[in-house]
Amino acid sequence: MTITGLDREILLTLNAFGGGSNNLWDLANNSLFRGFPVFFSLVALWFSGDQAERRGRMLAGLLAVCLATMLSVWSQFHTAVHIRPILDLAIPLDTVIPRTPWDRTNSFPSDTATLFFSLAAVVFVEKRWVGLFCFVWVAAIVAIPRIIVGLHYPSDILGAFILGPATVFLFATLPYPKGLFERALTWFEGRLYIVHALLFIFLAEAFDLFPSLQALGKVFARMLHS
Repeated sequence: MTITGLDREILLTLNAFGGGSNNLWDLANNSLFRGFPVFFSLVALWFSGDQAERRGRMLAGLLAVCLATMLSVWSQFHTAVHIRPILDLAIPLDTVIPRTPWDRTNSFPSDTATLFFSLAAVVFVEKRWVGLFCFVWVAAIVAIPRIIVGLHYPSDILGAFILGPATVFLFATLPYPKGLFERALTWFEGRLYIVHALLFIFLAEAFDLFPSLQALGKVFARMLHS
């Protein structure tokens, strides 16, 4: 069996278990339910102690999250690995997702899974067991249901699992991003409320997949092509 055939076979097998379940999709698509363990862990780690080294490492990790997510979205727009399963009428899917036109017909890798796996990796760098729990949570609650309802192939999720954490782990080992953020935290030592406010805005955007940034990106793209 080819890789493409295996990808499709796993998709159809998982889809048969609950692709038409509204309850499953409502849980998996609920921002609070799917994101709570990951975002709670990030905020708890940030405020668990006033250590510039750890906070600098976390900020470098969050920068990596942004980069990985942008690379994922860019890939969906510019690489044609395969079209999104629910848009392929040749695949007999049972799904609660309407088969309507999408602005991104390609689905590799999953941007949602990339974001959440990246965030779990940030937690993992600081606390191994908590991070492992976040990885399992993201896989079970965020990633696999997206295969079940036909939004993504298993390879889309695997690509996200590699891209997101690999970018975070790379940034965690590089000295420059961490050192830059550590120095910035030192500069803002008497005004850390500014850093906290910026972190809150970032997490608020990430909580629902950067909707405002995505909208701004589309506006700028239209302006460049007009």
